[in-house]
Parts: sequence; structure tokens; C-alpha cells
Amino acid sequence: MIRGIGGQPYIDLTPHLDIEGFKKLHPEICRGFALARDYAKEGTWMSPGFDLKDMSYTLNWKPIYQAVKEYLALPTDHPIRKNGDDLYANIKDYRSRNQFTRYLKAVLGAKDPYIYYFLWSEGDWDHRNSERHLTKESKYFPGLVTWVKNLVDQNIISQIGRVIFFHCEHDGQPFEHRDLDGKHGDSQGYSDHRNEFIHIRHNTKRGFYIWDPETKNKIYINSNAAFWNDQDWHGGEINREQEYGLRIDCVFTDAFRKRLGIDHLKNY
Repeated sequence: MIRGIGGQPYIDLTPHLDIEGFKKLHPEICRGFALARDYAKEGTWMSPGFDLKDMSYTLNWKPIYQAVKEYLALPTDHPIRKNGDDLYANIKDYRSRNQFTRYLKAVLGAKDPYIYYFLWSEGDWDHRNSERHLTKESKYFPGLVTWVKNLVDQNIISQIGRVIFFHCEHDGQPFEHRDLDGKHGDSQGYSDHRNEFIHIRHNTKRGFYIWDPETKNKIYINSNAAFWNDQDWHGGEINREQEYGLRIDCVFTDAFRKRLGIDHLKNY
């Protein structure tokens, strides 16, 4: 099933945002990716809290989190462990984590579709819209930082949470997933929550969709900006170009929620 937002599979936010202003930042954003590369985080480290049998495809590649389980199951005197344990020991430092990610991709055949750039700090992934602070790498995206802050001035959001770029290499496929932890939900993995966010794409060449495992249908989000239910399956098709999406975790203002027609909803 698709739970959606108030009976809608997703809400098109494009008419409510300065998307043309965002698109004009594309050269700055691409320069930022190049200059901030040393700050980027690598690896599909988060293990999904949902049953992968409900995905639209059979997962025929090994995400980083699966490679980590395989790695830790090896005896400590195994050559793979002996050459990686010093990196794993410093896993809380993102630079060592990136090195360990690259090691796993090479030594255990893992695949990693993303690198991440945080403009407002990562923090707790279970409370993504709580207030955050600008990161060191945000200095490479000055125009975008201003664009995001303007959402507060425009009475669209009242609080800026985690702000993250999902950067996908050419030939990469965004990992189809559901957010939050389905173990704490109902029989279908849904729980009442109020995670609000703005997801923006510079272009819509890549097919990006909400997946309904019951009807086996994909509902494509053919818009530059959208908001959907975090606990619905979503993912993307393969593209032959590098691509990125920006997710702004936030708290919508009451005025903006009314404008979207969701002010009567306490939860999603």
C-alpha cells in the first residue's frame, strides 16, 4: 500500500518554491561538490528497518551495510580483517569511515550508489527535523545556504533541520527504501509521524518514484520539488549522468501547511 499524505501519494512543491532560483545555482553546486569532496560522506551504512521482499526489484548487489556484516563475521585473523580493522576501529571519524567504505567495495565487492554532502549537520537520523547547525563544507555552497535560509523568511518553514545532498554517480541507481523503522509500526510497517521535508532535484531526467508493493505500480514524481510519506517505498531508475537531490528536513509553518491543504493532518 501507499499511505501517502492526506490521500495523495506525494505533494508537488514546485509551484510554492523558487525553483528557477535553485536551478541557477547549479554551477555553484557542482563547484561545491568538487571543492568539498574531502568532507563528503560515503556508504549506504543504514540498514533498512523494512522487509526487502517488498522492493520493486531483487537486490542483486551488496550495500555497504551488508558488506560490514560479512566483514565482522570473518575471524579476526583473516587477511581481510587484518588489513581493515585499523580503519574500522576509527569508524566514528568520517575520513576513516570513507576509507573503510572504499576498502569494502574493493575487497568484498560492495556497491555504493551515493556520496553525501551535509550543509546543516547530520545529527540523529530518527529526528531529522530538529534544529541543526551549518557544517564546515557549507561554505562551498554560499548561494544555496542563502536559498535555504530564505525559506524561513518566506514563511515556508519555521525550522531548518538536516540538509543533505544525495549525489549519485553516472550509472548509479538510488537505493529503493523506506525511511524510519518499520519494526515499531503496524502490520504494514507504518507508524504515525510528522516528518516534514522538501526534496529538490535540479532536473527530472532520472525516473524517481513511489512504489506500491500491493499493486506493483510505480508512481513517478515528475516534479523538481516534492514531499511524500517517509514510510512509503521510494527510489529511482538508473541514469547515465551524475545527478543529485537535495533534502531539507524541516518544520513547515502553519501557513504553508494550510497552503498545501494538509493543515488538518496531525500525522502522516
